[in-house]
Amino acid sequence: MPINRRIFIRQTLSIGPVAMAFWLERDLAWGADGQCGLPDPSADCTLPSPRPAQRFIPNEPKVQTRHSALEMAAPGRAVQLKQFRDAICLVRNLPKNDVIGWTKQVAQHCIQCDPANTSNIHFDWQFLPWHRGLLYFLERILRKLSNHDDLRLVYWDWENPGSRHLPAIYAPSGQPLYWANRRVTGAGWPLPNGDVNVQPLLGVPNFRVFGGTATQSKPVPAVFSGPHANVHNAFDPGDMADLQFSPRDPVFYAHHGNIDRLWSSWVAAGHGNPDFGDTKVFFYDENREWRFVLANDLRDETKLGYKYSSLMHRTPAAAAMRALPLSLTANHLALAPQVMASIKPSAPAFLIVENLHNPEQAPPDTVKFGIFHGSPPVGTQSDTYKGFLGVISRVRTRHSHPSPLSAVLDVSGKLGALAQANKGALNLMAAPLDAGGKTTAPASAVVADSLQLIA
Repeated sequence: MPINRRIFIRQTLSIGPVAMAFWLERDLAWGADGQCGLPDPSADCTLPSPRPAQRFIPNEPKVQTRHSALEMAAPGRAVQLKQFRDAICLVRNLPKNDVIGWTKQVAQHCIQCDPANTSNIHFDWQFLPWHRGLLYFLERILRKLSNHDDLRLVYWDWENPGSRHLPAIYAPSGQPLYWANRRVTGAGWPLPNGDVNVQPLLGVPNFRVFGGTATQSKPVPAVFSGPHANVHNAFDPGDMADLQFSPRDPVFYAHHGNIDRLWSSWVAAGHGNPDFGDTKVFFYDENREWRFVLANDLRDETKLGYKYSSLMHRTPAAAAMRALPLSLTANHLALAPQVMASIKPSAPAFLIVENLHNPEQAPPDTVKFGIFHGSPPVGTQSDTYKGFLGVISRVRTRHSHPSPLSAVLDVSGKLGALAQANKGALNLMAAPLDAGGKTTAPASAVVADSLQLIA
């Protein structure tokens, strides 16, 4: 019997954690830099059927520093930058069917995000360890191909007010970090403060909210709905703004280097990682061998041979906050007297929204949702509306993901004042937003699994 695409995907997914082949739309935009190779659009969502995976236990003999893209642009790092660019070019120039080449780096991510994959790493606690593993094995590949064992990846510290544009080392054409299908002007540039505010994430008290759970979409990690999505979406239209195919653009790895740095910073802030149990992530190593790594073996980046040149730090006020439970009936948020006594109009406060279900009612191409007290008219600029509390974002995909979203909103100077003005009673509404932050449809009552206030 002929095997159609749906049957094939279902069967390949049943044999292991990663499907081995997928159909792919071919109407894709490509750009060349005139120097390094491009992935093949007919092969960047397929992997060959591998032999059984062998376990890999990271235990690097020395720890080297991953520097920011801003640091790498300094004249004193010119040699180091050239080594990094040359190594990227070596990977990009490998044949399209080489399992450690650029095409197959894209494929490992693309397959994970296919809508038929019921174990999408963006919708449970695999998100952080899987991307850490992707970066780590790419780093090992770069080191071997370049014969520079000290080479480490670069991170983009977009939370830094001085790094809100595309890093300069990625911009010039004719060099390996350039990507033609990349938009870096218009709405979203420079990256707004609110889109890359890491303080709410650093204040999340437990990994269940910060990084998700073993069960798909319960909840989707907060990092997915915060700076992670906002930075991806700033490149729309462009490959970086497409969840499946974003690794085509070399800046993807610098962006996820910063998400990885955020995880390291969260742990350094005094939080604890979970026991991931027998959760495994799968990659090709630098010797083209199919490997699995236990997520537990990815919790300590020093075992992977790197540390970051700096970490993100919570402000003293944020570090002193604690979690307060809230009651949500329909969209009616009632703050108990003890909660009201704990918040002040101008004091820092972060609102955790777990599993917002409103996106299920929005057009599938909607990536931003404003959370409001009250119902703003269609066409309202969200950040000028008195009841505006924040934005929840997701990355655009070629297919609709019905999963609810979780996020942590910085409601400092907003929720406390609104609560006092309304005697502790708020009516929470969610409305789709365009790239500029205007509401594009009537708001609907917030439906979420739970809310929590950190104040």
